[in-house]
Parts: sequence; C-alpha cells; structure tokens
Amino acid sequence: VLLKGYTLEPAGDDTTAPNQDKRIPQGLYNVAWHKSPRFKMTLPLLFNESVSRERFILIHAGNYPKHTEGCILLGDAHVSNGVFNSKTTLTKFLGLTKNQDFKVKIINEGV
Repeated sequence: VLLKGYTLEPAGDDTTAPNQDKRIPQGLYNVAWHKSPRFKMTLPLLFNESVSRERFILIHAGNYPKHTEGCILLGDAHVSNGVFNSKTTLTKFLGLTKNQDFKVKIINEGV
C-alpha cells in the first residue's frame, strides 16, 4: 500500500449529467491532468465513456461536503460528515501520481 486514506463525494444519488453537485457513478475512470485556475495547480481530472471530461470531476483538497462541488476530496481520517488532513493527503497523493498515467476505480461504500 502506497497511500491509505478516505475520500468524500457529495451525498445523494449519482449522475452522469454535467453541471451537477452530485456523485459520479461507480466504475473505472481515466485520469487526465488538468491545470485548475481555481486551485492554481494541476490536479487529476476523472472521466470515462459515461462521464465526460467537461464535467470537471477533480480530485482536490477539502474537508466537508460543501467543498466537494461534485468532485472527490481526499483525507487520512474521517467522521460521518467529512475527511481530515486533506491538504497533506492530497500532497502525498500527487507526489505518488503526478504526471503518471493511471486509472481510478470508484466503489461507493458506506453510502
């Protein structure tokens, strides 16, 4: 195991529709590296045949559901309403993956 932690996505139903603050469906996702003007850094952007790149599902730092905006947050600890140490966990994750080709498998557990 290279990195262990938790993720947080928006609560509720998942969808493939764009412009939604909702979870993406379970499945295998390709990763493209996206230069985010909002976060001022390059982040992994997830997409597949059902969820387009234009949905801009990023993996980024944040602690609570209000920070997700449809994206996936990382943390090394969790409680029922959030994840913690997100910036540190994201930094570790990016250190392991930056500019690498990889895929992300989404499994909705504890929904």
